[in-house]
Amino acid sequence: MIVTVINQKGGVGKTTTAVNLAYALSKGRNVGLLDIDPEGGTSFSFGIRRDKKEFPLGGKSVNIFNIEIFPAHLGLLKLELGGEVEEVVKSIKSIAEGFDVLVIDTPPNLGTLAVASMIAADRVISPVTPQPLAIEAVRNLDSRLQSLEKRAIAFASMSKKPLDIELKAVKFVQIYVPPSKLFSESSRLGVPASRYEEVKLKKPKIAKIYEELGKVALSE
Repeated sequence: MIVTVINQKGGVGKTTTAVNLAYALSKGRNVGLLDIDPEGGTSFSFGIRRDKKEFPLGGKSVNIFNIEIFPAHLGLLKLELGGEVEEVVKSIKSIAEGFDVLVIDTPPNLGTLAVASMIAADRVISPVTPQPLAIEAVRNLDSRLQSLEKRAIAFASMSKKPLDIELKAVKFVQIYVPPSKLFSESSRLGVPASRYEEVKLKKPKIAKIYEELGKVALSE
């Protein structure tokens, strides 16, 4: 199964979602995590710097916390600017064959890599912050999903309550991820917030949210 995390608006928790969702799903599944964003946010979240070499998509990986991570590299820039959507879709599906679930973190746009990731996906997830620009971005995503005949689930990110917005291709679920300093602390250390929380706190809360998101995503 391919789960694509997407939102063309930056700063809404897309990378945070991909990282912590993959960690939650890895508890009972063979999980791959594809960083297809040339900026390499997901890679950085695991303490990996973007590789200055070019690789084919899926050409390099490293296993951390029982997640097979495919880090960002310079070759992604060429794919974004001059790659063919169909070829990227084919490569993504080939990578996914080795896993129960492949989670994809996409660039903050609707370019070649993001569109290919949506087309390849069995499930599309969109984190949305309670801000006008972010909400407008998910409306634009809804239009693109309709044109691709795809559907997505969305949830409130960095919010103290769920969001309820009526759209045709995007269904908002009653899940919300509240703001927490654990996200910035864990990112600085190069570990998922859920993992950091397990070590630091006796009663983890963030992990349970992403476990619930994983259940909803895989059952939709």
